[in-house]
Amino acid sequence: MLTPRLLPLASVLLCALGLAACSTEPVRTPEVQLTEEPGEAGPRCSGADCCSDAEALEFAPQRQYCSALALDNEGKGPASSSALKEAIAGARAEKIRTHDASGVLCHAYALEAQRAGDRGDAAAARTGLAAAVQACRAGFGNESDQAAQALLDSAEQRMQMKELDKVQADIGAVLAQARKNANAQIEADATDALGRLMGIGGDLAGERRLLNEGMEMRRKAYGENSYQAGMSYVNLGGSYMRQNDNPAGRAWYERAIAVYGATLGMADPVTLEVRAAHAMSYSAERNHKRAQELLEAMLPQAVQAYGAQSEDTVAILNDIGNMLQHQGQSPAALLRFEEVLAIRRATMPNSVKHGRSALLAATLKRKTGGGCGASTALDAEVRRIAAQLEASAARDEEARSYVRDAHDFVQQCALPAPRGARKHK
Repeated sequence: MLTPRLLPLASVLLCALGLAACSTEPVRTPEVQLTEEPGEAGPRCSGADCCSDAEALEFAPQRQYCSALALDNEGKGPASSSALKEAIAGARAEKIRTHDASGVLCHAYALEAQRAGDRGDAAAARTGLAAAVQACRAGFGNESDQAAQALLDSAEQRMQMKELDKVQADIGAVLAQARKNANAQIEADATDALGRLMGIGGDLAGERRLLNEGMEMRRKAYGENSYQAGMSYVNLGGSYMRQNDNPAGRAWYERAIAVYGATLGMADPVTLEVRAAHAMSYSAERNHKRAQELLEAMLPQAVQAYGAQSEDTVAILNDIGNMLQHQGQSPAALLRFEEVLAIRRATMPNSVKHGRSALLAATLKRKTGGGCGASTALDAEVRRIAAQLEASAARDEEARSYVRDAHDFVQQCALPAPRGARKHK
């Protein structure tokens, strides 16, 4: 089944704090056409735990699913995706071993959804999870742990995207089933999810109570320093941050960073996302120097995790520049903004982000260089990008806003119109 890392943590934090739009697209769930085998109570061994089971691997869809996992571990993403698609196609086409097929689909659809979530395709993730729920129910039964986990993963994803219809009912059903099956791990995760849902609805007391209950359950079920306990620490931190109690929120973030640093490493993307939220909490208190120091400390690990030219790295560079600018250190800020601009020239030429970076660098260049003459080359870049984006400005608000701002910026240094000759009486 899905791990708790289905949803990118940065998205979770931004949506939870109201800093990102969380729109959705309509879902079309793949039809799961499976029937029960006479005389069987459920599938044979299926999923990741069965990849060393010789008998399970005799079933082609299970073998292809395990191949997808192995290829992914080898860093062969495209081949892994192909193997996963073959596993799904083979399981859907199976007419005899339908319980085995549904067991594979339960896991394969979930893995497909996880990968869609990792690449930011929320619609595909939602579709895959809905299919996983159907497959898990078809293979293991409506009251199985597998079906409960799939339903919880689906509810989590819809909650992240602010698609809240039926989410509370689904989480309630998961909680009831987890308690009936005495599954402490699913109960802990569902309790935490219900707490976050209360927070979205504005019930702060309910949110804190359930988040703390979920945290204690996770500590018992997974361990105090487990990844899952760390998720509870992040969620509690976010709850306090939304109420502008930054010191309390930071304390929880620091506990999460300690756990993730020990279990995942300080350069893991999940750890880095919490570290970034922790750093920016200081900026919210106007302690821009401390925020800058923490962001600077993150930068080498960000390059290691994302690559020097990734937008994830660029975001940290840009935040460092902003923190320096807040401190009145314009020359140092300009150096960071010029780094960002150089990257975006290569990775996203003539885009709105490229234009914004050029505009920001040009503005600071004028400020630090003594006026309009200092930013001539950057001014030309700002104008050129604006000209490129004019065609899309009519249908793209971001492009339209940039073109307007670029025009205003250029006009600030335009030569004054010649004065007309004085009229003689």
